[in-house]
Amino acid sequence: MGDRRIAWFTVGLSVALLLGALGASAHAQDRPRATIDSGSAPSGFNRVRGTDQNLDDAYAAPGIPPPIPQDDPGEVQPEQDGMDPVPRAGQRPVVQDGDLTADDGPTQLRDGIVDVGEPLPPEDGTDPSTVDTRPPEDVAIFENPPAGHDPLLFQIEDIDPVRDNRATTRLFRREPYDPVGIKIGTFVMFPELEIGGSWYSNVFRAPKSLSDKAFDLKPSTRLVSNWSRHALEFRATGGFSYFSEYDTENDKSYLVETRGRLDIARRTNLQAVLSHEQTPESRSALDASSVGTRAKQTIERAEISLNHRFNRLSMQLRGGVSDFAYGDTQNLGAITSNDDRGYTQTEQAVRATWELKPTLSVFSEVAINQRNYDTAAATDLINRSSDGARYRAGLSFGNTGQILRGEVSLGYGVQAPDDERLSAIDGLIFDANATWRPAELTSVLLTARSDVSETTTAGVGGSFARSAGIEVRHSVRKYLIASAGLTYSTQNSEDGTINEGELRSTLGLEYFLNRDAILYGRYAHASFDAVGSASDYESDEVHLGLRIRR
Repeated sequence: MGDRRIAWFTVGLSVALLLGALGASAHAQDRPRATIDSGSAPSGFNRVRGTDQNLDDAYAAPGIPPPIPQDDPGEVQPEQDGMDPVPRAGQRPVVQDGDLTADDGPTQLRDGIVDVGEPLPPEDGTDPSTVDTRPPEDVAIFENPPAGHDPLLFQIEDIDPVRDNRATTRLFRREPYDPVGIKIGTFVMFPELEIGGSWYSNVFRAPKSLSDKAFDLKPSTRLVSNWSRHALEFRATGGFSYFSEYDTENDKSYLVETRGRLDIARRTNLQAVLSHEQTPESRSALDASSVGTRAKQTIERAEISLNHRFNRLSMQLRGGVSDFAYGDTQNLGAITSNDDRGYTQTEQAVRATWELKPTLSVFSEVAINQRNYDTAAATDLINRSSDGARYRAGLSFGNTGQILRGEVSLGYGVQAPDDERLSAIDGLIFDANATWRPAELTSVLLTARSDVSETTTAGVGGSFARSAGIEVRHSVRKYLIASAGLTYSTQNSEDGTINEGELRSTLGLEYFLNRDAILYGRYAHASFDAVGSASDYESDEVHLGLRIRR
């Protein structure tokens, strides 16, 4: 009986050591990582020097508190002299200029809870100059990098808040597991591969429906820095689809991108992005060919922004250049050049933001742009070069809130062609990228985008493109997440030559087999209506597959 107990003890100890070794090898970062717990933890996480906190299933998902306490009761705690003066609960030592990081601050309250209490004075005998007695929300204002880092290391998000805000999508997705990544020196890599199949009822998006199925392969990876100051990120994605019957619809696209942040001072940073993207043009694009091969669209982008916080006032100066090029198309042996569609856009913008509290700010933005074409359009021999302006004012909910995150804005936009034979395009613009979590298991994403689209349609200088959508995501079970969305998009020219509308509805289901593997299914239905045109169509899509990540 004694030998059996010893044998079972030996086996159990061996299994425990093996599991511990496997678990330790899966941790990607040296610094502490924490998921977002809207009930008991601060927004995001703070970097802490000299600590190592492992990541396990206790940190499974935002909004789900860990079942195991973080403090190890068996761990020997350092002794403290009870007579030594220390900051009161909720206070921290003063951060000196030049400090790269700060100790963890007090636990933040959830959005919507108002604390009317006054901060307590330091303990008797403590030097008041060594204790920071400001409320947590005032402390966060002066942090650089900002308080509330995301567990997935989204550190470079202020280049163009209208277009780039991945932190909003991060809160919306609410996945039960966070990818842990692979540590490579002072960087962490997050690889992902999506393998699946698709079925389309209307491959060419035309009045006459032709169906086909395709095999899909979508690899991607992110390599992000794990530094206390500055930040660097490399990202690459690919999309490959192979159709059974219609080879012209095969997708071969890729994107390579580099982002960087230079922390000049505690309240000043410089951010930049460089990217190169190539993708086949969608059949539903304004000037896309409905027959033959599709044009390869190449987009090269460079953008830089200078951000400075004075106090509650933040200013951003932003500039960028983008180059758009379109490859030739071929149909029945005839080659059509699209060189006249290519153009270069430069943009300059200034944004002012006044922070009412960390989760609510008001802002205004003015942006101007110049679009330059090398050649005149083949349709009417008119050059489409133009100058434009965008004026926006709105509300920002920040990137760290656990109830509300993102921004919404309203404004006016105009694009005036240099050639007087073409009319200017102007109108109201509405932009949004905001996530709202009304409950622990439910999140809502609001998106909207307004801009002037380029076109070579004869006699038309451009089209005002607007889209607005809403998507709801709900955790049916811990590992089963359902989603549903609705998006409406329009294209309208000033003279009515172009007047299009599309209503797109989606349904989705994701089942998390474990931290690294997710089964997914998506369905989409689109209804396209062009007033005065015979190009109306209906289409359905079904996508099934497996997503593997680390």
